[in-house]
Amino acid sequence: MLHHRHPYRWVMLGALGLVYFSFGIAVFGMTPLVNVIREDLDLSKGAMGTILGAWPLVFLVAAMPAGALVDRLGLRRSLGIATVIISASALLRPVVTNFIGMFGSVALFGLGGPLVSVGAPKLISVWFDEEERALAMGITMSAPAIGGVLPLVTANSLLMPALDQSWRATLMVYALITVAIIAVWLVAASAGERLAPGVDRDANPDHGFSGARGLLRHRAVQLMLIVALGMFFFNHSLNGWLPTVIEDRGFSSSAAGYLAGAVTALSIVGALLGPRLIPESSRIAVMAGVYAVFAAASILLYVDVKAATLAGLAIIGMSRGLAVPIALVVMMQLPGVAQRNMGAAGGLFFTVGEAGGVTGPILFGVLADIGGFGAGLVLLTGVAGLTGILTLGLRSAMARVRDC
Repeated sequence: MLHHRHPYRWVMLGALGLVYFSFGIAVFGMTPLVNVIREDLDLSKGAMGTILGAWPLVFLVAAMPAGALVDRLGLRRSLGIATVIISASALLRPVVTNFIGMFGSVALFGLGGPLVSVGAPKLISVWFDEEERALAMGITMSAPAIGGVLPLVTANSLLMPALDQSWRATLMVYALITVAIIAVWLVAASAGERLAPGVDRDANPDHGFSGARGLLRHRAVQLMLIVALGMFFFNHSLNGWLPTVIEDRGFSSSAAGYLAGAVTALSIVGALLGPRLIPESSRIAVMAGVYAVFAAASILLYVDVKAATLAGLAIIGMSRGLAVPIALVVMMQLPGVAQRNMGAAGGLFFTVGEAGGVTGPILFGVLADIGGFGAGLVLLTGVAGLTGILTLGLRSAMARVRDC
């Protein structure tokens, strides 16, 4: 960790934000085009849900090795590898012609994604002191949401009409943006290494499975991982299916894209402002409250009335940006978590979390095939409510450690 506030830390944060921006494009790029892609490739809703869950499936397997890789290689090389993989995934999607090809191209992103997710808290922990970490985390977590807004608001309203209704050409435009970000990261990170050599390395790194075993001895860490499971189940289900759910409630595809984009835009505000404004003593309570709100919003989306849909979307938008950044800041304060094992801690968090990220979109799609989108929304209501209850247990688990 730097012993002073190096002015270049904001450049590093900006470069990390661009990497996460490409992450958001890769995650949300297909979302407003789900119906068009599904019809063109002759896929069922369940098959499309399986495709949407392909990258979290690989992500959960790759997250622990990614944590070790970040600790071993450092930020410049590990995140450079991530940007190349993300771009390759994005470039392959427009050229595939069947289920297997699309599943594979989306799954490839799961190899690069965890390097970004694990690398982000690592970068923040070494370039920023404790006083600035909540702000830095909020800024960082807003970047994938901003990247996600781009396809949500431009795919059906701008690019599809301009490109002769070609979803392939539309996805290629987004892919080329991710390619450009590779160069930006490498230039910025190389300069960072020259200005502060060795800043992202620890003399005694505690990485990989040995670091994970040590962390798993702490009850608070165990509970946080269960919370992450529910958190990612809910988030990935919504990320993949929200525009389609909005269309099912009677809105046009273009309007659905704008509304889903508005939800993401509201979440950006939450990510930017929430973490720095919420006192440390209130973070766990706010996390629990967010999931109680998510449960209520899912009920509103279940009601087949446009006004209820709009209310549910507004509630989700105002709350969603708080969940992950607050959870990551809390994770940095858990017993046993330190800079030396931040990669291992991040690997655990995203490994368990993405288990929910895999099953969420798939189960939602399967339930939609069986009983319509209402059945999937009932499932999300239950998951959100249970996650909120479990989050409250973090407070007592951490208190017991302090009292020992």
